[in-house]
Amino acid sequence: MSNEEFDPEVYEFYKAALKGPGFDAPFTVNDINWLREDEVKRHAANTDPYEVLQTYEKFIPRDDADPLMVRIYIPDGVKRKEKSAPVILYFHGGGFVMGCVEDHDPLCGKLADSCGAVVISVEYRLAPEYPFPACIDDAVCAANWAYEHAADFGGDREKLMAGGDSSGANICAALALLAKEGKAPELSYLILFYGVYGSVDLKESESAKKYGQGGFVLPVNAMNEMMKIYTADGADPDDIRLNPGRAEDLTGFPPSLIVTAEFDTLRSDSEEFAKRLRNAGNDVEYIMMDGMMHGFILYWQRFHRAKELIEEIGDKVKAL
Repeated sequence: MSNEEFDPEVYEFYKAALKGPGFDAPFTVNDINWLREDEVKRHAANTDPYEVLQTYEKFIPRDDADPLMVRIYIPDGVKRKEKSAPVILYFHGGGFVMGCVEDHDPLCGKLADSCGAVVISVEYRLAPEYPFPACIDDAVCAANWAYEHAADFGGDREKLMAGGDSSGANICAALALLAKEGKAPELSYLILFYGVYGSVDLKESESAKKYGQGGFVLPVNAMNEMMKIYTADGADPDDIRLNPGRAEDLTGFPPSLIVTAEFDTLRSDSEEFAKRLRNAGNDVEYIMMDGMMHGFILYWQRFHRAKELIEEIGDKVKAL
């Protein structure tokens, strides 16, 4: 790839890695611990702290598992007990095997401020320790808790939304489908960044063929390994909690903003998912970010177009 094809800020940010093996090195379940540590260090080195008016953590008790930790972001202007602010459940990316609330902290703080919303970032369980569907169960748990307790931190439970990047976007879509079935609270809006939905098989995906074979952020071989680890206990590929993009009935889906990147292995999946949702009669806005790669929204402090996108999303949320 020549630097002219990338957004200039993206190229400068990634150019050293693009010339090396960093994105393309294979891994197995035995590499998960160091990959998690490396991701946290990499994000910390390339993001700046971001503070909102108030941030605190809660531990949601559960009967069948350890308490579920969430980090709550309350921006300026939101007052407890007024029950007026939107509430955004946020699910971080990381291929279902890594990622955490901490390395998505600046993003969630910025979303809270830009959207004028209470953001609840969920520390859901990861594979291989907790394979599918543990993270989906955690999403339902967090959604139920947020719906019941929204007023405690100034949120309106009738404006319960969900957002996520990559695997987190998958969790959001699965949660929306479970809500349709009455198994989770209804969601009023989705904010989905470059998600994996299963709408297109990787072997047939044009974007995977172009951008998943090396030299870009998300290689196909890494995706395959992560999904193998995530589904270690076996899973039906047509289970909507695993591949929401394969659901036969997508009617009644909440209004959704689907964002992807030009040089993203998952771009075709996002395009097809948006198309399927539209064909089912849903309100869908699709944005493809030219010159960007998978993961760009995390580095909104480095890419001015990513920052502008978050501010635009804030305007959309405020207008709902």
